[in-house]
Amino acid sequence: MSILCTGSSGFLGNNLTRYLLEKYPDKTVVGYSKHTYVDNPASTEPLKDNPQYKQIAGDINDTLLFINTLKEHKVNTVVHLAAETHVDRSFTYPKDFLDTNVYGTFSILEALKHYKNNVLLVHASTDEVFGDVPEKFCREDDVLAPQNPYSASKMAAEAFINAYHHSFNVPTIVFRSMNMLGPYQHPEKLISKIITRCLSDKHFTLYEGGSVRGWTYVKDTCEAIDILIEKGKVGETYHIPPNAYLTVPEVAEKILTLTDKHDLFDGYKGRRLKDDERYALDANKFIYKLKWSPKTSFEQGITNTIQWFNDNRWFWCHLNR
Repeated sequence: MSILCTGSSGFLGNNLTRYLLEKYPDKTVVGYSKHTYVDNPASTEPLKDNPQYKQIAGDINDTLLFINTLKEHKVNTVVHLAAETHVDRSFTYPKDFLDTNVYGTFSILEALKHYKNNVLLVHASTDEVFGDVPEKFCREDDVLAPQNPYSASKMAAEAFINAYHHSFNVPTIVFRSMNMLGPYQHPEKLISKIITRCLSDKHFTLYEGGSVRGWTYVKDTCEAIDILIEKGKVGETYHIPPNAYLTVPEVAEKILTLTDKHDLFDGYKGRRLKDDERYALDANKFIYKLKWSPKTSFEQGITNTIQWFNDNRWFWCHLNR
């Protein structure tokens, strides 16, 4: 039997694929990816030498191809990571988020419904479905209140997943994660943007504001997903605990200090369109029921990430405009 990972050439998908291949050398991992602007095809080239890895170039909206892939590779678990995720882009291209995050998830659910082989769907959602959280921490069953097109599309995907689980008995698990850092992240994201600017000696600015975010090293997220596949309860939603809660200025200061590039930072200018000030998840369900919490401190995670980007300039130099 095998695990299929959608969005396998993206940031989390790339890391999860590598994690699974290393941990389960006798299990087939099927990478399913549309190869959008966030992908660097060269990043998955080394994986093709692994006989346990199969790469499928496909759109999750292609239901027939998806069903045929499930059959051909005897898939018993789908980890659905394929998504449009950059909030700023969702204000400019909201239909892309509807097509991928909502219709794409719907197409996968239709494929699993018609395939009728009891394939587990583990779906990646986001802390942003709760909207701005001025205080306290959101539990899994709290009211969702998204405030941008990206988070609205993720909430809609969750609603379809819940409906297909209850209406058609599709086995599903949903997890909500927070901001991640680590290898293979596109330089449009905050941490990889700052790191690549510092490493290439390019001046940059950041939006004003002290937005609070939870931060998790990507390898910890991969381990959490693995725990969900093995121990998660079908029909449930889980919050993956972050390594730390930090403001954007605190994150920027840490990177500038570690790279010794304060001279490149030209200050805070303008404000992000309709930015939520704080996201916060109550992850006690994951910690106490699944007996897991992240192992990597933010300090170690950001150090590892800076080192990786420094050692792998081939991945980002052509993107760092």
